[in-house]
Amino acid sequence: MYCYSRLIEDIEKIKDDRVEVFSIGRSLMGREIPCIKAGAGERKLFIAGAYHGLEYLTSAVIMYFLSCYLKSVKASTDIFGYDAESLFYDVTLFVVPMVNPDGVDIAINGIDLTNKYHKQLIETVGIHDFGNVWQANARGVDINHNFDADWQRVKDGASPSKYGGECAESESETRAVVELIRKENIDMMIAFHSQGREIYYDFNGKTAPRSLEIAEKMARVSGYEVKKPQGTAAFGGCKDWFIKEFGREGFTVEIGKGRNPLPLSMLGSVYEENARIILCVMQECTV
Repeated sequence: MYCYSRLIEDIEKIKDDRVEVFSIGRSLMGREIPCIKAGAGERKLFIAGAYHGLEYLTSAVIMYFLSCYLKSVKASTDIFGYDAESLFYDVTLFVVPMVNPDGVDIAINGIDLTNKYHKQLIETVGIHDFGNVWQANARGVDINHNFDADWQRVKDGASPSKYGGECAESESETRAVVELIRKENIDMMIAFHSQGREIYYDFNGKTAPRSLEIAEKMARVSGYEVKKPQGTAAFGGCKDWFIKEFGREGFTVEIGKGRNPLPLSMLGSVYEENARIILCVMQECTV
């Protein structure tokens, strides 16, 4: 399992003079939400994972990619056929590996009845098998349905998943992401989720000019399928809001295949395909 403390340890390992680490805000329970800025290019790519509690493998994949990529930059070597140093000076990455640290903690460790937030949560949503169902934050709001893109079309009360909140951007985790993207005027974004080995590129039929073209390139380098999301997966997400708000290329990538939570033992099997996806989008950022 890939917990918040493991994330912080891994961030410490990649710190050097090429990397800036800062907090974009705090979760409901007060955890800092770290962002890693890496690169010196004018074009800006936002990458984020673990919007959902059970999907902590996405954080592990992102951090492993960053570690390998930065080593390639330092050594001036290629990574999966891409010139890492050239990409570093063409594209600046803004990486938030774990958008929802409280939800990840609940999914991994369950409920602590001595914790005031957890006690309130139990009163609201009841008892669940948290390690198999928990996607929301510590208030029972699904962060990936809390963005201002038809967020109100989901469940109307706190739940392990698919409750969009009292209003769009009601949650501190959502606001932290939105404020970063607006402040930095991000050019493209990738939201990592699990599972399905799929790539989504539109919102309600809206796409940016090169969305489908880039999604098809992502599919070719990874073996993933380009799809249009169905049902509740089709609205309220970060990618949906980004396309609606800016009209720019945003993608959701569903890593791996199986049942959430995907085990950390899958890291080796899903790393390369998703590293290739990130590198492909970085390259397309420069076009």
